[in-house]
Formats: sequence, structure tokens, C-alpha cells
Amino acid sequence: MALMAQREFNVDKNASFSEWYNTVIYAADLVDVRYNVQGFVVHKPWSTRVLRKLYSLFEAELEKDGHEPVSFPVVIPKENIDKEAGHLEGFAPELFWVTKGGNNELARPLALRPTSETAFYQMYSLWVQGIGDLPLKYYQSCSVYRYEHETLPFLRGREFMFIETHTAFAERAEAAAQVAKDMVIARRVLEGGLGLALMQFVRPHWDTFPGAENTYANDVVMPDGKVNQIASTHMLGQHFSKPFDVSFEDASGEKKYTFNTCFGPGIWRVMAALIAVHGDNKGLIFTPVVAPVQVVIVPIFKAETRDAVLAYAVKARLALEKKGYRVALDDSDKSPGFKYNEWELKGVPMRLEIGGREAEAGNVTLVRRDTHEKTVVPLAVLPRAVARAGKALAKELAKRSKAELKARITKCKSIDAIGKALDGKGGFCRVNICSTGSEGTACGKLIQERTAGKVRGMLYGADEKASGKCVACGKPANEVVYVARQY
Repeated sequence: MALMAQREFNVDKNASFSEWYNTVIYAADLVDVRYNVQGFVVHKPWSTRVLRKLYSLFEAELEKDGHEPVSFPVVIPKENIDKEAGHLEGFAPELFWVTKGGNNELARPLALRPTSETAFYQMYSLWVQGIGDLPLKYYQSCSVYRYEHETLPFLRGREFMFIETHTAFAERAEAAAQVAKDMVIARRVLEGGLGLALMQFVRPHWDTFPGAENTYANDVVMPDGKVNQIASTHMLGQHFSKPFDVSFEDASGEKKYTFNTCFGPGIWRVMAALIAVHGDNKGLIFTPVVAPVQVVIVPIFKAETRDAVLAYAVKARLALEKKGYRVALDDSDKSPGFKYNEWELKGVPMRLEIGGREAEAGNVTLVRRDTHEKTVVPLAVLPRAVARAGKALAKELAKRSKAELKARITKCKSIDAIGKALDGKGGFCRVNICSTGSEGTACGKLIQERTAGKVRGMLYGADEKASGKCVACGKPANEVVYVARQY
């Protein structure tokens, strides 16, 4: 993407979110989709650096919780996938198959991993022999492969970035405790670290992960009112341990099967949420924790002041780099205005403007990307000022995200009201329903047929009391759920 095209980015996000999103991901040089295999994108340096930061945030939290990193093969033999019927049924339409090696037909088909339960638990059956081998808590950071019919970078692709944890416990209560920890980790990273306001749900019975007893998910509302599931965790129970024989002998010599969980932060989808939720009509806005460049320095000079201003700008850069900040000094010959637009488009959280007057006075002008507020700061206290500004920016982005989420929740007492709300401001419709168990499946299907919205589930960790009648069947309501359209 040419620099001029980048500088002229001016799409109204609120008027046309789809156009905005499809413009900014290319204008900011995040991806290139011209690789000649549909649904597989090339990640450019700027997005790759952000994605690596996202991986590291989750990896740090997982390792604090006792998970250890592993790396599994990308191929899974068909007999593994066939072992869990629900898992096979759920993923069969999305599988990529490898059937030849060179000129030879393979004796057995190999699937590119759509997710790795059937790989992990085959190996766990070898690694778990006794109670002393438990708990087992491993994770891998990887790409997964699914044959999606419609693709959009960071939201839906045939190859996308992912973290998956897989655990094995002796007792169900331990597995349930792990699911709760996963939800805390998700909120800590996504909401606390990245400023993305979450709705955490217990998914309905008819919308669980293939092979899971229960699914717990983290949804973010996007600017067009649709929701983006960016992480989920699953109570697998013994659905995989029994077919894969992940078992152990207890103290009395009795054979028992493990209880398993898996947790999947969708790194790609988190990236989509960061782009969409925090960005504005000037481009991206990254929080300092993930920004490839946290501070850009733009020197402003005439020919006679060039050397002095650049030398002072280098001092400012070194002062920040010594404190660990990621800094860029843009000493190119482009105009200051062009540089401002270019770095704002790329989402750099803070900018330092340094001209002759700043250099003479021993100051810099600090500009925040979110508010464009300018503050004159003495060079001697620059690192502290940048730290304060970065925290204030992150807090402001989180505040905006929470306000947007709150504004997108509507109480609805009928299916018609759900449809009108989703056609209007979108987001989540809070409704009363008879059940999220199997007996409520027909009601969930009816809501989706009539409104194109899916029952996302009950709020996780909340005890909302239902009242009145189910919006779908008219029977007494027993549960409060949220309905939304999704990516």
C-alpha cells in the first residue's frame, strides 16, 4: 500500500464499519491477501509484532497458572478424529485433508489440525499412567486450519492464529476450577490489559464446542453491532479421556478416567477486536502494551536547525529506550503533517513533537493518539510523563469500550422486539427463555430463524432471575439469556 494511500485514509467508521475495516487493515499495512491461495493471508511486520505481543500476554498468564508449552504436529490422523463422535460431526465439514506424499497415496488420510483435542489426548494416554502424573496442563501457540467458505482477515480465515490449552485432572472439581481460572485469565488479559469490554457467557446446550459438556465464552461487541467471540473454554468431562483411554489407577488400584478441559484464546480474533473497537476515523489505536512502537518522535526543523533538533530528538529517544520503551525516530524528509497522519493510521499511542523551540527550552510536546491532547513536558521527566500518558490512554480506551457495550444491551420481551433491536443498534438483546438445556433447543432455533440472532447464553458468574414467559414458546421462563448476531 503506497504511503499516499495511507495518508489519505479517511473512511467514517460509524457510517460504514465494513468499508472502514476493509480499508484500514490494508492502509495500515497489516496484511496482504494477494497470496495465491484463497483464505490464506500474509501478515506484514506491523501486525506480526502485535500478534506476537498478544501471544506473549496469554502465554505469561498461562505459565503463571502452571501450564507448560509444547509443540504438536500440524497433522492429525483420521483415526484420532474419528474417536469422538461429536467432535467429528462438528468439524468434518471444515477439515483440510492431506492424502498424498510426493507421488504416493497415503495409507491413511491426515487432517490439518482444526484444533488439537484428538492429538493431545492420544499422547496424554501415553503420558498419564498414575495419579502422580496428574494434573497435566500443557498449551501450544500455533495456527489452526479450517475450510471456511467466507473469509475476512482476523475474523474468519482458513488459517488463523490460536492458543490452545489441554488439561487432565483426576477429579471433576479440579477441572471445573480450571475452567473458572481460564475465565479469569481471559478477563485479565482482554479487559484489564487490552481494554476490551467483555460479555462472558455459559453457552446454551445446543451451542457447545464439539465434544464438550459445557462451553464458556468471551464475546466483544463490534462497531456494526455484531459480536466477535475472542476466547472460549470448555469442560470436556470424560468425552475424550474415555475414547482415548486417558486413565490412571487410584490408590486402591481402580482404573479411572481423567477429566479434561481446553481453553482457546483466539489470537486472530483478539486482533480484530483491537482494530475495530479502539480504532477511529484516523486509523488504528493500539494500547501501549501491544503497540509495536509506543512512542514516535517527529522532529520539526528548518535547514538551519536540522542538526540541533535531530541531536535533541536522539536524546529524547535514548531517554525513553533506557526505560524500555519501544521508540521510533522519524527523521525522513516527509512533511510533519504527513508523518502525523501516517503514524496515527498505524495506531502508535503517543507522539513527541520536537522543534527548535523545544530543543532550546529542554522540552518536548507529548501528543496522545486517542484524545490528541498536547502536553509540554521537560526532557528530564519525559519517561514518567510517557508512563502517565500511556496509562491514561489505556484507561480511556477501556472506558469507551465499556460505554459502547452498555449502550448496546437492550431488554426485549418478544421475538419481534429482538429483531427490531438487532436491525437497529445491534449488540445484545436480554431476553427470558424457558431453558438453555436440550429442551430449549427448538426455542433457540426459532429465535435464530426469526431474527438471525443466536442465543449467546447466560451471563457467566451472574445470577439473573428470569420472569414472565419464554419469548419463543410462551412457557414459563426459567433463564435470562442474551441474543446477538455474530461473525
